Amino acid sequence: MGRRGWALAVSALILAASGPAHAWIPVGGGEKPKLEIETRFQFWGVSYGEDLVASDVPDQTETVNDFFLRRGRVLARYRPTESLELLLQTGHDNWGTKTSVDQSGFRIKDFFVNWKTAEPFQVVAGQFKVPFLRNNLESGFNQLLVDRSDVTALRPAREGSRDLGVMAWGNTGGLQYRAALFDGSDQEDLNSGSSPRGSGRFAWNWGDRETGSGYTGSGLGKQKVLQVGVQGDIQSDRADPQDLAGLPAALRDYAAWAIDIYVDHPIGSKWAITGEGAWIERTDDYQDPALADNETDGFYVQAGLLLPFEPKGTRFQICARFDRLDSDEAPITSATGKTVGFNWYLKGHDQKIQIDYTHRTEEPVSLDDDSLRLSVVMVF
Repeated sequence: MGRRGWALAVSALILAASGPAHAWIPVGGGEKPKLEIETRFQFWGVSYGEDLVASDVPDQTETVNDFFLRRGRVLARYRPTESLELLLQTGHDNWGTKTSVDQSGFRIKDFFVNWKTAEPFQVVAGQFKVPFLRNNLESGFNQLLVDRSDVTALRPAREGSRDLGVMAWGNTGGLQYRAALFDGSDQEDLNSGSSPRGSGRFAWNWGDRETGSGYTGSGLGKQKVLQVGVQGDIQSDRADPQDLAGLPAALRDYAAWAIDIYVDHPIGSKWAITGEGAWIERTDDYQDPALADNETDGFYVQAGLLLPFEPKGTRFQICARFDRLDSDEAPITSATGKTVGFNWYLKGHDQKIQIDYTHRTEEPVSLDDDSLRLSVVMVF
């Protein structure tokens, strides 16, 4: 896309994003409507170096400029009683992108029922997010930067962060627990006989409680949160469609664990600081004795500073991230990313414009490349 095309696209999106936001529209009326719907759109304009596009597309010989629908969602929430909720989230990812990836196309993202007997004990069943890493439990529409760190993809799952199963979870005091059993739902093409998969997360909150099933990437000065979480994910006899060439069908005993921390706190009456970080470790114990076991670890740290200016009720935020991955498997044994970004919140996370720049290097292969991403989010 040329400079004129970028300028027209950005101008149109700014005008569109300046309209009113109407999250969760009730259907059927009444003080407590049983059915609500919501639509979400996230558009990206990107400029990628030739080494930073998806690995499953032909090699690029020049910088890739692209403009596409990164995430499009329609959500429906039905609550027939105070204790029962049914949620359906469908959507299309990467519509119109020049570099197709596995998550392209219209799919059911979430489809689950949540039964709440009491705040300390709830049960959810269906397809939902694996309880591993706070950053993955944050919606892609309210991330601190344009998108999550690459480190969060260390553990495999359907749709990148979802699986089919059942989970018990709840909140008691400052503790939130999640214990889930899944079928390893991305296995059907490679290994229909894989074992069940277990995942769990325990998080302790100081300050404001975060009692919902999802989190936010930044409270925009409205929260005082300190959360520390530990989590694990394990499955025997599994394959990994995202593994290196020649290894996706190789069965292995897989395990991952992580610890993460999140802090969000206002400073004075106008400023606010947000910080988040995680350490993740993954082990692949291949069943084929000819294959060497692989251990991969990674970490990321990111922070945002909400600025005190409020022109016409909007807010500005500057942010940065550093992440690193290290693996035993060649050809790539380490990757490092450095990202800086700027956010303009027109109406909180429901309508915002984000831009970030990443410089990424990999070793021992000679990747030293850059990417620039523009994101516009609109929730109705």
